[in-house]
Amino acid sequence: MSAVFATGKCLCGAVTFTLHGPPVGTGQCHCKDCQRASGTGHMSLARFKTEDVDMSGETASFAVTADSGNVNTRHFCPKCGSRLYGENSAFPGIKNISVGCVDDNNWFVAGRVVYAKDRPAWDVTPTDIPNFDRMPP
Repeated sequence: MSAVFATGKCLCGAVTFTLHGPPVGTGQCHCKDCQRASGTGHMSLARFKTEDVDMSGETASFAVTADSGNVNTRHFCPKCGSRLYGENSAFPGIKNISVGCVDDNNWFVAGRVVYAKDRPAWDVTPTDIPNFDRMPP
């Protein structure tokens, strides 16, 4: 395993994780599922190779079929409810880490915005990077 890039945890600390190596992608998603899961207008996510993520502690999960037909599974702490990461059947071997759960997340810069068509008027996210109305292929 490579050096530690970052660490993180859920709100209660029952689930912790270590990230090895930088993310392979970053973004913000405005889809209605992410709005409901985050309780706000978007979710900020960083994509890491599964082998670069060490999780400790039990998570619960909830899976939904996206409009693309892919299955998106969100993993969260069963004690405090913190959404920790997600997995999408279209991207095997990738964990989408919820950036808010990373201890020091000052490195995060969104590389793209998806589901911009669902962005609430009150939620400001970058428009000077690629913005897609849906999930790009």
